[in-house]
Amino acid sequence: MTVDAILKEIKSGKFLPLYLLYGEEDYFLDKIVEAIDADGAALKGFERDFNREVVLGPETNASAVLNACQSFPVMAQRRLIMIKEAHRMNKKEWDRLIPYFKKPVPSTTLVILSKDKKAPFGKAGMDAINANGRIVESKKLYDRDVVSWVDTALAASGLSYDRGLPALLVTNLGTNLGLIEQELEKMFLYLKATKQTALTNEFVYSMINVDKEFNAFELVGAIAQKQNYKAHMIVDRLTQNTKINPSVLTINAIYRLFHSIALVHRFQLKDPNSIKAQLKANYYQALDYQAGSRNYNLARTYRNIGYIQEADLMIKGQVATNMGEDHILKTLVWRILN
Repeated sequence: MTVDAILKEIKSGKFLPLYLLYGEEDYFLDKIVEAIDADGAALKGFERDFNREVVLGPETNASAVLNACQSFPVMAQRRLIMIKEAHRMNKKEWDRLIPYFKKPVPSTTLVILSKDKKAPFGKAGMDAINANGRIVESKKLYDRDVVSWVDTALAASGLSYDRGLPALLVTNLGTNLGLIEQELEKMFLYLKATKQTALTNEFVYSMINVDKEFNAFELVGAIAQKQNYKAHMIVDRLTQNTKINPSVLTINAIYRLFHSIALVHRFQLKDPNSIKAQLKANYYQALDYQAGSRNYNLARTYRNIGYIQEADLMIKGQVATNMGEDHILKTLVWRILN
């Protein structure tokens, strides 16, 4: 089942005995946990005091979990047991829980949360939970997936917006879905209060403290178009305040550009529409990728990716350098353009 389907199921008051939630994209996992654990959902009011237990994987064992799950609810319809950091519980302890997964107590809802790439146990446990509950694997999203997620969120708001806005938000805020959601909610509340129906680029720039002429989105466009003077001017302005314009996000934006240009070369894409379809980009990104493929052949594209990776390691302190962040970024842009 999709995350939305499970959330809808939970909000309707239907709770199953077992939930396994795992994966690297914790935003969706947290949403499900919040929905189950919300006051009035699985438990309400005073019921929570006697029937809700939260344990950590490295601090518990199978016996404790079984004791909690097999206890009867106190003045409530169910008990809610949550195991967080489940991937850190000993595998032998999980093996001891498989018989319970095969025949769980109907009046207990056990939520297993593991923010790890792999499930905390093997096929036998997975099959048992799948037969008696829900399994959600939340994979890490690619940048294009985050842009698509933002686009869906904007469409659901009912507001009109520029087609390039989802990519602009991801470029300037990064791929943290929780942060993007917070910024969008802030904007939606303001527009609703002021009875506005359009989410303009200028409004977004002001709300996320980004200068519309000097941001990573504009820098990427200038590099793609090989507008040397403009690119150097923008990177100079960006490096004047790295708190508002974190260097890591700027480097990530430049990397996404050349990664996409490499794919344009690889798939021999010639026009914006084919680029848009193949790379799942918006039209404005596709124009940048098309321009970039004209201005940087495949050899230069790979060369530039090497420069970007080196600069990223310097910024993160993993490669020794005497340069400050501003000098690293300015040098990177100069090397890319020359």
